[in-house]
Amino acid sequence: MMETLNEVVCKYLKENGVTLKHFSKYINVEYTSCSKWIHGKKELPNEKLKKVHEFLNGNSIKRISEILKE
Repeated sequence: MMETLNEVVCKYLKENGVTLKHFSKYINVEYTSCSKWIHGKKELPNEKLKKVHEFLNGNSIKRISEILKE
């Protein structure tokens, strides 16, 4: 059976030790709405799906060079 995107994200967060708070902040969705989506109780707006895919591709991680410039 193929996993849904919210199931994939849930596994990704657990495997990488990333909090739902961090994820929701990155995709710019309220924590409670994001939690409901992760648990299959709510849909995410289509425009947020691009941010979800960016997150899964590692775009939420800052490189050391970016951090040192701050």
